[in-house]
Amino acid sequence: MGERGTHERCLPEPWMCDVFHRDGSLRDIRVLHTTRVEWIAVLERLRAVADESEVEHPYPQVDPGRPAIADLFRVWADEPEGQGTSFSFRARFGAVWFFALPYDEEEIEFSVWPEDVLDGAGVAAVVRFLVEIATASQRKALLTGETVRYDPGMPTLISHDPDTGLTSHI
Repeated sequence: MGERGTHERCLPEPWMCDVFHRDGSLRDIRVLHTTRVEWIAVLERLRAVADESEVEHPYPQVDPGRPAIADLFRVWADEPEGQGTSFSFRARFGAVWFFALPYDEEEIEFSVWPEDVLDGAGVAAVVRFLVEIATASQRKALLTGETVRYDPGMPTLISHDPDTGLTSHI
């Protein structure tokens, strides 16, 4: 994933500097109130549209090369040997990597390092990612600060609403 924090940044607008401030913490991208169906739709869409994607899993009964997303969720959530472990999914848009370690079907969560967002193209990659997951899940996608669980009082840094087609930022 490169050397974080070693490249010169050129973010074109002040709000972008606020959102992607290098503070040592991740930014979380969330879709709330989801089910396995939305998770599968999101990961399948990302696999189709990302510049690159990767899956790692510990399940011997699932294809190690290009596992079906539905199979990963089935083993992880429904089979005793999958419970207690998860799989990881990473997708790259431009130079920015987004990663998820599913642990709850009711909330889609990806993380991104603000240090990886170096310029306007990096911000555009984050916005495109938000649009893609909002479109796939048919739910609003939110970029927030890093937390363990979403708190409704937490400020949303960037969001995309698939119902209106609007993307907004702080």
